[in-house]
Order: sequence, then structure tokens, then C-alpha cells
Amino acid sequence: MLIVCPTCKARYRIDPSSSKTDVAKVKCPGCQHVFAVSLVEEKLKQQDSCSMRQPVVLVVDDARFFREMIKDILKELPVKLVMSADGNEAWQQINALVPQLVLLDLNIPGKNGKEILQSMQEVPQLDQVKVLVMSGVERGEETAAEVRRIGANDFISKSFKPRELQDRVRNILGL
Repeated sequence: MLIVCPTCKARYRIDPSSSKTDVAKVKCPGCQHVFAVSLVEEKLKQQDSCSMRQPVVLVVDDARFFREMIKDILKELPVKLVMSADGNEAWQQINALVPQLVLLDLNIPGKNGKEILQSMQEVPQLDQVKVLVMSGVERGEETAAEVRRIGANDFISKSFKPRELQDRVRNILGL
């Protein structure tokens, strides 16, 4: 939240979510003037923006580096990212969260990507969940065609460019 000192007109940012009250007392670092700032309106804005449901995107990859890289690439999109490191955890999250999109690595421990795709086809509540399959090992058109037959919406090789991943996610989610 941007505030302005009423005395010296200096501008500062404060985080209203860290306050438990509806009014914050602020001491201007420039002129040392102490003044009160109402946080009610800002807190209401934050609640409204949170209440507008962002699409949930579950990123499933056993490589922490890759999960973090995808998080960095997609951070500018209006989505809520959830991470999963293996197939069993991913399957639990898919059923609990019913995300709008799953970025699914094929080669993961536990239930592998193809098994997750097949299982999703058997659960009616998951009909609307979109899946973008990723693989660093299996890269050919045969793999892309196979995962699409099983139920994936799209396939991308892990050698993608950041903009390509963003565009694919935007396209699938209609952003």
C-alpha cells in the first residue's frame, strides 16, 4: 500500500496484511512525523482480489530445480501454483484440489505421469481438469500423440523456452 506523509509529502510503501488492526501508526523516516493510516479500504481490496478465484495450476515434477524454474516462469500469470514432487502426492492433490491445470512430468517416482493421466479418465469429477504433459526424456511426436490419446490436452518437451510455456498455459486456461 502506498502512503504519503501529510507533513513532508514523502511516499512510502507499507504492507497492510501484517497489521492486526484497522489503523496503523506510521512514523515518517524523513521528517519523523507520526500519523495514522486507515487500512480498512486496502484490506477490503485484498480480500476482493483473493475472492476472485485464480485458476489453480499443479506442477508435478520430481526435480526441485525444475519446479522452481516453472514457478519463476509462471509467476507473472494470474494463477495459483501448487507444487508436487511425486506421482502419489500429485494424485492426492489432484483429487483434493481439482486444479484447472496440471503440468505433469511423465517420469516421476510413485505413480508415473501416464498412470496419473489414465486414472484421471476414470474419475468423473476430474473431467474438466486440463493436463499439459512435460518430458525431458520422451520428446517425440509418438509420445505427444500417445499422451493426447490418454487424455492430455497438450505436450511440451522440457527444452521449451519460457515464453512458450507461458503461452501454452495461457492458451489452455483461456487467459
